[in-house]
Amino acid sequence: MPGTYDVLAMDGLGILGTVGFFVPAALLIALVVGAVVRDRKLSAREAAAEADEAAFKREEIPTPPPGTD
Repeated sequence: MPGTYDVLAMDGLGILGTVGFFVPAALLIALVVGAVVRDRKLSAREAAAEADEAAFKREEIPTPPPGTD
């Protein structure tokens, strides 16, 4: 035999431990990213609504005073 061979052996508990750590971590990261994206969309929507309201008030046609017809 030309030498010793190193074989990486991993039992089922090691795989379960690895999956049990990384899957919940990935889900938590996905949840946080989704919450941040949702918050930014809502903030942008509110800012656009405020800008629209300000523009409508600025551009509205004033009503003439009574008796000037």
